Amino acid sequence: MNSEKIGHYIAMKRIQKGLKQHEVAEQLSVTDKTVSRWENGNYMPDLSLLISLANILNTSVYELLLGEDFENTTNTSNIENEIRFLYSLPEEQKIVNFLNKFDTLTYKGCFTEKTMQFNHPMKEHNFYSKEIDARFRVRTSINNEMKKCKISYKRRSENFHNEDINTEEEVEVSIKYNEVDNLLYLLQNVIHMELIECYERRRYIFSNADIEIDVDVYPFMIALEIENKSHNKDPKAVILYYLNLLGLDIKDSYRLSWDDKYHELCQEQDIKEHKEVDFSKEMPRFLNHQFIIKN
Repeated sequence: MNSEKIGHYIAMKRIQKGLKQHEVAEQLSVTDKTVSRWENGNYMPDLSLLISLANILNTSVYELLLGEDFENTTNTSNIENEIRFLYSLPEEQKIVNFLNKFDTLTYKGCFTEKTMQFNHPMKEHNFYSKEIDARFRVRTSINNEMKKCKISYKRRSENFHNEDINTEEEVEVSIKYNEVDNLLYLLQNVIHMELIECYERRRYIFSNADIEIDVDVYPFMIALEIENKSHNKDPKAVILYYLNLLGLDIKDSYRLSWDDKYHELCQEQDIKEHKEVDFSKEMPRFLNHQFIIKN
């Protein structure tokens, strides 16, 4: 986050409300000097003060952390807000250990996942087209305690490339794990959907009522994904809050999906692309991208 931009925004909103620095300070039980430091971009407001400060300035926490006015998107059960960061494979344990230190997050375990992505049999409904820009997926997740399967349809918003945090439509249905083979038979032999690609990964899951943070270990890189889970808070504000808590900069995020990066790396490193991406095959490498813990 840009502290100078946020400071200018705080000052602008304060002036628009006709408030003096000392009046804002009194309402927050801080000093005039503290408010001045925020507005100069020298310090960030403490996370515990963000909601109160946003209310005083008649703005949202998301806009406050972004440093500009923004038209909020209403969160619904079928809208997913998320952001992801990419790292090299050797960073796996460092990231997991770092997230384990947060008392506010509960570790849900590590799952071995396989995801199969299908396309519509009719060309006019091609999920992979720029007009639709979607994925239809069947995903199995397994660990020592459970086995599960989900069918999902995920579609990027029309404004996807202009957003700083991904907003995507997602509809999920859970089925019994022992029915996966029957499902695949119906998709491929009855509906005649085309299997475009499939991939394996390990997924470490950390969550609470507001957020889910996943460490996805692909055969060629790691993706750290942060997804809003709150139903009554500004979803993008939730994500920005946790970016600040984890010391991550929104400017370092990766906008696209795993398959976009896979294609890009294969092209760069002159490595054959596989329809099935798994840990047994020769893979490109996403090198020299370390997970840096900021104090």
